Amino acid sequence: MDQAESAQPPPGSETSEGAKRLVGTTVGGRYKVTSLLGEGGMGAVYLVEHMLMRKRMALKVLNAELSKNREMVARFEREAMAAAHLEHPNVVAATDLGFTDEGALFLVLEFIDGKSLREVLNFGPISSARVIHIARQISSALQRAHSVGIVHRDLKPENVMIMNRDGDPDFVKVLDFGLATHHARTPVVAVFA
Repeated sequence: MDQAESAQPPPGSETSEGAKRLVGTTVGGRYKVTSLLGEGGMGAVYLVEHMLMRKRMALKVLNAELSKNREMVARFEREAMAAAHLEHPNVVAATDLGFTDEGALFLVLEFIDGKSLREVLNFGPISSARVIHIARQISSALQRAHSVGIVHRDLKPENVMIMNRDGDPDFVKVLDFGLATHHARTPVVAVFA
């Protein structure tokens, strides 16, 4: 479950009442939940506004049952740590980690207003120049991750967001480092250098 997968619920899908109940509430004393972006087996992703900074962010909430599962909590914490320590323009930033009043673990992420690479590819073939531009950014993000000993392990089109930033309609953000592992630093060869 990530922003890419959850930006729009699939047509005809029903969202659970449990996921909807956070809309309109405040989480962590500072995140006003404005809407449900989507949900999956692990939990839900919400659009929130930081109440003091008036900034839109994404709030990823692990469902209550999984919040009791040590392995899932560890995965969620790995994602938080990886996203918090990978300072790179092409990696989604994490800014906070905590628990809801009900005890569910949450992660606050940079909100990405864009489309997943999967959605872009579903429109049909893209030019080679565009492919190279996108691939360079993905490679740069992964090279940074590898330089600090983090391996993504779940890179797929759904975990790559494409957004418009600073006049670049194909600005890349890599997300969902939940399956990341830490390894000894291994050099990465950038394929599109």
